[in-house]
Amino acid sequence: MGGPTRPQRAWRRFAFSGLPRVSRAEAALVERLEWLLPSNLDAAGFCAKLQEPLDAPVTLALDHVQAVKGAGLEAVIHRPAFFATLSTAPNTERALLEVELGLAHATVDAMLGGGGDVVHSRTLTDIEEGVLGYLVLETLRQLSEGLEPALPKLRMEGMPRTPAEAVSVLASSERLLVVQFRMGLGPQSGYVRAFLPAATLGLLRPPPSDGPFRARRRAEWERNAGRLANASAWVRAEVGWAEISSSDLASVQPRDVVLLDRSIARPDRGEGGAAVLRLGRGRLGRMDAELLLEDGQYKAKITAVSLGEGPPPGSEPAGGRDASGDEDPEERTSVANPGEADGGDLLGDIPLQIAVELSRVAVSADQVVALKVGQILDLGRAPGDPVELSVNGKPVARGELVEVEGSLGVRILALLG
Repeated sequence: MGGPTRPQRAWRRFAFSGLPRVSRAEAALVERLEWLLPSNLDAAGFCAKLQEPLDAPVTLALDHVQAVKGAGLEAVIHRPAFFATLSTAPNTERALLEVELGLAHATVDAMLGGGGDVVHSRTLTDIEEGVLGYLVLETLRQLSEGLEPALPKLRMEGMPRTPAEAVSVLASSERLLVVQFRMGLGPQSGYVRAFLPAATLGLLRPPPSDGPFRARRRAEWERNAGRLANASAWVRAEVGWAEISSSDLASVQPRDVVLLDRSIARPDRGEGGAAVLRLGRGRLGRMDAELLLEDGQYKAKITAVSLGEGPPPGSEPAGGRDASGDEDPEERTSVANPGEADGGDLLGDIPLQIAVELSRVAVSADQVVALKVGQILDLGRAPGDPVELSVNGKPVARGELVEVEGSLGVRILALLG
């Protein structure tokens, strides 16, 4: 006989409080900032060059990136520091570089042959500001050597003397990205912050075929692959597509047949063909593959990797128009009482792109990094095996491939979700 049971407690959803809100636009700015970094920037090599004029070991590490509003800069820039105004002609927006006052004194002392002593309260003299201005110019020159040719070069325009002057430099910016670094100079350390206008970053869009950026991102993935060992996703092998309305999809029942608008393989005949491989939702790109049948099982040999979502191979712009360019007469409808209609009556016109998935293959993050042209994936499917219909990567039905008057279709066996 068991002991007394504890009463069941109602579970409550835990909500984190006080977390900063980050918009998608701000997250996109951080990615754009990553692209703007010099493609050949070597942190160790960069610090080694700074050691020459400072005659002391230098370290530099990214601390954090934060988006702030221009109207609240007084709360962010509130203490004496070394400031430098930066610009990228012909843009009218200005950027700001801030060096913590203690680190600024230690840097000047090291450049003048001292031991890098720290002074926390005294403001910099004109000579000390000039020494730091020279170091900023040398740093910008080194950074410019690694920037992409299409990007504007940074230049120093001036050195605001007070926090109020520094805030006025950024007065026209509604939102800024604050990039904070932790810099070590021998035994001393302090922060260096760059205030970058979001409007300027928004104008600089990375090209989809930027090779150096992709190479740097790939190197980072490979370096951190161990941390992603337990992360997994699906590679979806699509062989056909159909476009139907949301109302038609809602009315689909088992034994119904969905005819495909286009297909690039005929697994129903035991034939090969082509396939489009998409990872997860497939928003960043796709892989084209040759569909092979070996020992009764389908395999996909990757033939190309393309960035960007893009349409499936052989697709044509969707639309309900006949050869004359007019709308299909059968598609024209009228509302008897227009005053009684609302947006709900139009819901059935939302087009849905349905993909026919021959297979889904589970892959880990490190396996995704290793995917390349020529690699073969075992799809684990044989001719005649069921397929799945998915919308935006979400399975909605399972069925079998059938041929209807020479066209490929899917007979629904079960509805999912």
